[in-house]
Amino acid sequence: MTEGKIQAADIEMVIAYITVPDLECAHKIAHSAVRARLAACANIVPAMISVYEWNGEIEESSETILLLKTQKDIFAQLQAHVLAVHPYDTPCILEMPLGRINDGYASWLRSQVG
Repeated sequence: MTEGKIQAADIEMVIAYITVPDLECAHKIAHSAVRARLAACANIVPAMISVYEWNGEIEESSETILLLKTQKDIFAQLQAHVLAVHPYDTPCILEMPLGRINDGYASWLRSQVG
């Protein structure tokens, strides 16, 4: 790293993988996270089916995937933000590490968050 200057390759980026009940909720969380500069970009993937055990019963429900691109060093802030507005009692908010990212995109991401 150059002294006093952050290089795109030095920034550790992650994706927050979040499940939400519907598109409306995904849009609400995505817009608020980007507006708060906790995520540079959101991707919304509708119509996923989740199968899980809840209160001793096997459940199946339609959900939406929300992917938020951010920096590792602010993931805890993003997670707290999502928890404050998410409608589930126990939401899925996973931090997914990333491998290589092109420098141009990494620089743009860094300029959008934090």
